[in-house]
Amino acid sequence: MHGEGKLTDVSTMINWSAIDHRSLAGRLVRLPARLLPARTVMRVRRGPARGLKWIAGSATHGCWLGTYELEKQATLLRFVSPGMTIYDIGAQAGIYTLFFSKLSGASGRVYAFEPCPYEARFLVDHVRMNGLANVKIIQAAVAERTGFVGISTGRGSCQNQICDDAATALMVPCINLDTLDLPSPDLIKIDVEGAESAVLAGAHRVLRETRPVIFVALHSIEQRAKCAALLRAARYVVYDLKGQPVDGVPSGDEIYATPQP
Repeated sequence: MHGEGKLTDVSTMINWSAIDHRSLAGRLVRLPARLLPARTVMRVRRGPARGLKWIAGSATHGCWLGTYELEKQATLLRFVSPGMTIYDIGAQAGIYTLFFSKLSGASGRVYAFEPCPYEARFLVDHVRMNGLANVKIIQAAVAERTGFVGISTGRGSCQNQICDDAATALMVPCINLDTLDLPSPDLIKIDVEGAESAVLAGAHRVLRETRPVIFVALHSIEQRAKCAALLRAARYVVYDLKGQPVDGVPSGDEIYATPQP
């Protein structure tokens, strides 16, 4: 596996993000970060994106502290290496985009897909302020169909869930992976708030011909079943983040999959 020398920096961190924010300890740990003005530019403290600039109020403070989704970070480190082409689908403010940009290096390419204008503004800022020349931002949803879809919104941000309520939805461009004219991916990370099976359904050719490693965040029991079935139909082996093969419907909310030989 790739990147094993970088694993310690992530796997040995104290996971402050895992402390319940409703508990006294959780409130005390988060108090200093809450006092930061939202547009304060911080340096990522730990992990693969260490040293890169991050706007404090763009996402959870665990992003710039380096404690966000530690287990997922550690697992991704085993697969990302210089020169890779990576699709970050559901990039949001871009913490994984920064992660992938740094690890894939000058010879790598990162395509960050984010449909929400609110999130995309932060994503653009983070790419610009860090001078990430190997990143291209695509402001569109990714699903099975192409055209336009509605995504749910609220309070100046996006929940990024595809919805059919025209009265409340924000209409955004929608693309699928099989019709994209982009370099073939070596790894795809998907975190799209319940539309993950639609992303995979629109990647029939990519899964069968390109054979990238796939990471998927799962947002419902239905999505767990659908995504696992789609990946297995494309001759992938499904794993949990601990590296254990998954039979049947995944029980957790994060999986990755590698192509069978």
